[in-house]
Amino acid sequence: MGKSKIPVPQIVYGRCIYWLCITAAVICTIGPAIAVAFPDNNFMNPHYLFPAIWEGKSPEMIWQEVGKGFPGGYFWLHNLSTGDGFTQLGLVLSCSCASVALIATAIAFLRQKPRSYRWALLSFGIALLIVLSALGIWQA
Repeated sequence: MGKSKIPVPQIVYGRCIYWLCITAAVICTIGPAIAVAFPDNNFMNPHYLFPAIWEGKSPEMIWQEVGKGFPGGYFWLHNLSTGDGFTQLGLVLSCSCASVALIATAIAFLRQKPRSYRWALLSFGIALLIVLSALGIWQA
């Protein structure tokens, strides 16, 4: 028996997920190194953050003592040059890679012959739900 042929949209999805997750992992590895190497150029100084965590303080207390209060979920957008902001970028990329992969998959569904309009629409729809959820616009 011969090998079965993998559909192109599935290959596209797999490659997008693979490379975006690898990229996110590299970013999430570099970010903490930047944070520790340049502790004063962070939203929360790791020299004070880690001891507070190890002491078992609550997240609210840690944000007040080390970060001067919780700045909101998107603080990293204005702090990409900091180690903790760069790490957050990696986390956001890893959490949203499915939406990017689904958009690429939808395009692959529309490019193949015969076109799979339903699968493309479903892929776009799920990608939209992921983006709206990530932005905090849609909550289940």
